[in-house]
Amino acid sequence: MNIFCIGQSAYDITVPIEGAIEENRKYRVLEYFECGGGPAFNAACLCGKWGANVELISRIGSDEYGKKLKETLQKYHVGTEYLIPCPGMKTPHSMIIAGKAKGSRTIFNFPGTREKTEYHIPEKKADVILSDGHEPEISLAMIAANPQAISVADAGTFRESTYKVAQKTDYLICSEDFARQYTGKGIHLEEWDICEEILRQIEQINGRHAVVTLGENGLLYRKKDGSLGHMPACQVKAVDSTGAGDIFHGAFAYGLTRKWNMEKNLIQSTCASGLSVQKIGGLTSIPEFEEVQKKCNKYKKRT
Repeated sequence: MNIFCIGQSAYDITVPIEGAIEENRKYRVLEYFECGGGPAFNAACLCGKWGANVELISRIGSDEYGKKLKETLQKYHVGTEYLIPCPGMKTPHSMIIAGKAKGSRTIFNFPGTREKTEYHIPEKKADVILSDGHEPEISLAMIAANPQAISVADAGTFRESTYKVAQKTDYLICSEDFARQYTGKGIHLEEWDICEEILRQIEQINGRHAVVTLGENGLLYRKKDGSLGHMPACQVKAVDSTGAGDIFHGAFAYGLTRKWNMEKNLIQSTCASGLSVQKIGGLTSIPEFEEVQKKCNKYKKRT
């Protein structure tokens, strides 16, 4: 089974601090963490680390950050044959302030330069396609060229490009922000009728499966019997939530290659994401597969 992850790669520099950022204050940084990042990049690395056959379609420059990203991909056994050619590009990078008290993060993203380039869709068969919406034309072309593939949209915030890709995917997994931006409604679990209405509107985007992730409040999904379901998040002490969503989506894509049913796949994705927030960094917090399975067993007993 071949997984293709399509979208953004970036180089992350994470600085952990105590408390919230304040204006007109100097912070003395005693430690910081560097690693690869970006939704598609992190998801691909998780799949590679867990032993899946995975390819990344993304823009990575030939500068110093780009070289580090490519070295990381090799380390995680992610295929680089189909990277988008862009030799003159400055690789995107991010400065991330991680609030250790609550596990929050503030991201300053430097998107780098983009150049138009001709891209030929791989002839290699795709069984699962995961797109974060950052390369909409290529994502849509890949889905069209691989009608047998199961496609997943990682929708973090509402953008027209992400929306176009989401319409063509089998699974739309969106954040609470995306759901609010699209429907104009906030999600409050005590307002069950509104939660049902929001999920139904999200489902109408692709006419298939949809999930709304809620961070520390878990997620909303459609149960096998057609009713609205709520799956709670793992009970963990969060240190840094950077990359938690990427890891969730990567784990979900991996589960599709194992042909796991919806509930089992959401549980293992939830546990993978929950384990990740206990460590600093996005890529560096990808848990081991065996660690996730142990967490799943405890999770099932608790719920």
